[in-house]
Amino acid sequence: MEKIRIVIADDHKMFLDGLCSLLEDEENLEIVDTAKNGNGVLQILSNTKIDLVITDISMPEMNGIALNNEIKKKHTQVKTLVLSMHKQSDLIAKLIKNGANGYLLKNADKKELLQAINSIMRGENYFSPEVKEAYMQSMFSPKATRKAEAKLSRREKEVITLIAQEMTTNEIAEKLFISQHTVETHRKNILRKLDARNTAGLVKYAIQQGLVQ
Repeated sequence: MEKIRIVIADDHKMFLDGLCSLLEDEENLEIVDTAKNGNGVLQILSNTKIDLVITDISMPEMNGIALNNEIKKKHTQVKTLVLSMHKQSDLIAKLIKNGANGYLLKNADKKELLQAINSIMRGENYFSPEVKEAYMQSMFSPKATRKAEAKLSRREKEVITLIAQEMTTNEIAEKLFISQHTVETHRKNILRKLDARNTAGLVKYAIQQGLVQ
């Protein structure tokens, strides 16, 4: 029987080593390689046959959401399983919309992890009960719906991207050749459109939308 060839991506070495140890004795699985972020995974995929990528969401340089998007665009035969401690409904909805094949929380046991892997490789999707519940909540949450449907202009997307990169109002104004007053106006409009209370909310949205990595 041909083994399922897997790459695991997580920037926490202890968790990464633990997950590899958990799976290495499974006869139908082969851990081909590991990576600390999405860029590392894409390098592996460029020259190695891989069946499944198991990835965290929060990683430096390229997060799991951006990685999933790239895999679904450029490596359509590769399946993706998100293994994360995050269970925010908007994150889950974003990943499901963009074709992630599965999503487990990091407190899942080995039995459920193996169930998810085997289900996905049979052509099914696998989402844990907690993830399904969070996703259903997002479907019926007016606030989540407003955020998902928020229409930002090209300039507003540029501003929110630079805010997420920790640039000041003055730096953004200089980079975009606009006044500081215009930057602040864009910031207020973005907060209103996203129903966000502060800059942290803008940064979270930018990460979820793949505007920053």
